[in-house]
Amino acid sequence: MKKGWLVFGSLIIIAGGLVAFGLSSGKNVATSDAGSISEQKLYDSLKKTSEGKQTFANLMIKQVLQKNYGNKVDQKDIDQQFSDAKKQYGASFESTLQSSGMTPDSYKDNLYLSALEKAAYQANQKFTNKELQKAYDAYTPNVSASIIKTASEEDAKNVISDIKGGTDFAKEAKDKSTDTASKDKGGKLDKFDSTVSSSVVNSAVRDAAFKLKAGEMSESPIKVAADGTTSTSDSYYVIKLNSKDKKASFAKLKEKMKGIIVDEKLNADSTAMQTFIGQQLNKANVHITDSDLKNALSTYTEAASKK
Repeated sequence: MKKGWLVFGSLIIIAGGLVAFGLSSGKNVATSDAGSISEQKLYDSLKKTSEGKQTFANLMIKQVLQKNYGNKVDQKDIDQQFSDAKKQYGASFESTLQSSGMTPDSYKDNLYLSALEKAAYQANQKFTNKELQKAYDAYTPNVSASIIKTASEEDAKNVISDIKGGTDFAKEAKDKSTDTASKDKGGKLDKFDSTVSSSVVNSAVRDAAFKLKAGEMSESPIKVAADGTTSTSDSYYVIKLNSKDKKASFAKLKEKMKGIIVDEKLNADSTAMQTFIGQQLNKANVHITDSDLKNALSTYTEAASKK
């Protein structure tokens, strides 16, 4: 399966950093025979760049939202997201971060800010029992599934025939699957629920897995059409459902359903988060004294002014 992207909500991930506090015009960050570079000189240069402005914006947003919503972010969730990404990318984790201009620490900071933004937005939404129940009814909890990916429908049918004939699914996956991420694990995927991104588990594969009972295998190949970007030809999957978690009660999953509804709202309206953040900045009476940074928050404040 294709690896998922490192996602950070409404954040813009940048390559640079910005020394924004504790500046001293006399303190140098570097010296040489040709002269020195002071913290102030570095700051004056960085604040004029788009990266510097966005860093400032992120710092301001974090400060404003933390005041009222910081206690709604569970650090354990942040740590788990970080751990999951590290596990998913394996040995390429740090190089993948580096290609995006990040370090593990800055990545975790971005995970936190993304979670803080969502928590703040969610705290300002109203949910009816009807829409919460609808989300609950549509929700499928974690399943464990294994896959065998093939290049043709005929290959997939042969795989199904082999397994029905007594070949072990895991062995067949190691021998026949073209999915490099899962074949060495006997085709086994990480557990996923109905909120999983299609970039992590294809929606056709996900839906087919949900229809199976524990221990069952798909009776016919599952076709995944080429999308022209990540794949240029159709693929065919054989899917086995290993296990399915029991669905918890509505009361226990109520908060999770709120999060699902919020995600749907944010996905449907790309400006919703920007508008909300702009409103929060206005409420906090943010006043920017540095002329070079005066428009750094305009994306958010202008979105809010249109509502």
